[in-house]
Amino acid sequence: MKKKFIMSILVLTLSAAMLSACGAKPEGEAADSAMQEQTTTTNASELSVKDGTAKLLSNAKQLKKAATAGDETKIREIAPSLEEVWASFEDGVKEKYPDIYDEIEKSLNPVVAAAKNTTMDKDAVLKIDDQLIQVLFDLSGKLITVDQVKAGAKQMLDITSEIKKEIAAGNDAKVSELAPKLEDVWKTFEDGVPMRSADLYDKIEKSLNPEVAGSQMSPIDKQVMTQLNDNLTQALNELIQGI
Repeated sequence: MKKKFIMSILVLTLSAAMLSACGAKPEGEAADSAMQEQTTTTNASELSVKDGTAKLLSNAKQLKKAATAGDETKIREIAPSLEEVWASFEDGVKEKYPDIYDEIEKSLNPVVAAAKNTTMDKDAVLKIDDQLIQVLFDLSGKLITVDQVKAGAKQMLDITSEIKKEIAAGNDAKVSELAPKLEDVWKTFEDGVPMRSADLYDKIEKSLNPEVAGSQMSPIDKQVMTQLNDNLTQALNELIQGI
């Protein structure tokens, strides 16, 4: 009886050891898994900063339009969203770009406060908001690489080439379909342009926005659209060659 009891204990001990071995990862595999988790976390953090910066810039630009137009209601509506968006990713900026973090804080907090004042100084709001936009452009220039800017510009050039053919062919429907795609591509890298060339950023905007708007007219103005498309093509080529 005692012998059987000892044998049972041995069987149970061996079974437990085998199960433990099956569940455990080799040291190398465990290290690789930990490294992969760390990389995934880092990439998620960087993505959050990039997306957050783009959103904050978009809101700051909307605030600038409202301040330029003197629309106090719109200013009071947009300003609090700056704080909300910033809170969602500011820790990632503070950790990686502490100097830029401080600059954003110096502009963002005063512009929100100025927008909340009972007697609003719209010129002050506009001035501080411009400072915030510039700092965010600087941050975007670090987050959006030169290669990404060039790739986006080349993609836009492919579209302007197609648009040129369709304008010449008098195919208004196709032009109306293609032009908004320029705007979609531009949004993916535009914030990385001002830090590298503010002049070319303005030049692209001055051609792109009217071209997209003009493409939705019926009928389109063939002469105006051709000129705008040519100007945009030239600006995009200058961007690729100049950065």
